[in-house]
Amino acid sequence: MIKVDSHVHTRHSSDGHDPIADIVAEAREKGLYYLATTDHLDLELKFGGNKTPIPWKHIDLDAYYAEWRAEADRLAAENSPLKFRLGIEAGFGANVCDKYVETLAKYPFDVVINSVHFVDGWDVYFPNAFFFKSKRRMYGQYLDNIIASLDAPYEYDIIAHIGYVTRNAPYINKKLEYADYPDKFERILKGIIDRGKALEVNTHTTLFPTEEILRKYYEFGGRKVSFGSDSHHAELCKDYENTCKLLKEIGFTHFSVFTAHKEELVPIG
Repeated sequence: MIKVDSHVHTRHSSDGHDPIADIVAEAREKGLYYLATTDHLDLELKFGGNKTPIPWKHIDLDAYYAEWRAEADRLAAENSPLKFRLGIEAGFGANVCDKYVETLAKYPFDVVINSVHFVDGWDVYFPNAFFFKSKRRMYGQYLDNIIASLDAPYEYDIIAHIGYVTRNAPYINKKLEYADYPDKFERILKGIIDRGKALEVNTHTTLFPTEEILRKYYEFGGRKVSFGSDSHHAELCKDYENTCKLLKEIGFTHFSVFTAHKEELVPIG
């Protein structure tokens, strides 16, 4: 089985833990074909502005790139077969797109993940984001932000973890279902297809997006999917075999991976 993982965090993310060398060692032990580290870049995050109830630091991109470069050079010197790529997870913010264009151009990223974490200035990972908001309002705003992110002016390759808003939502029924927002989901899924981007299949907690959404994406003609464990430790390819089995049942045949934003298709399973 060919294994890939295109969404992995290192100690350079505020919520990451392990040095890059440990993550690479895990990838080599598991026999991965492709690995991209993709630490958080959240330019909308301001101290005293956008809000998280825990200390959150901006990534030091120079330090991240230097550590990645040293590990990449070591792998090259050893003639390692692992395709080890430099990535970033760009947390979309409509008011900071120009800053993303400028910042991303400074580094030779192979893959950029476009993700939505914030609604009304709050990271929806945290309970504070949901105060005084109905499920319909919160989920609708979240999907609207994904729609806006599709036209981000910076170069990106993957739309990440659709459904993230449900992860710690306080509602009795947390499900984000297609039938509740059919127009928004259709715009998102067809928008990904029309722009030639890949839809991420994320296994960090549960499956994002859900099987229902994946089937709709395929029904609309979507064929480009990426795999991301969204790991924050040196633990890669979570639930990989079961995910591959499901995707193949739906009809998907390949994962998209990226080098210098150029797509390579890797057989699923």
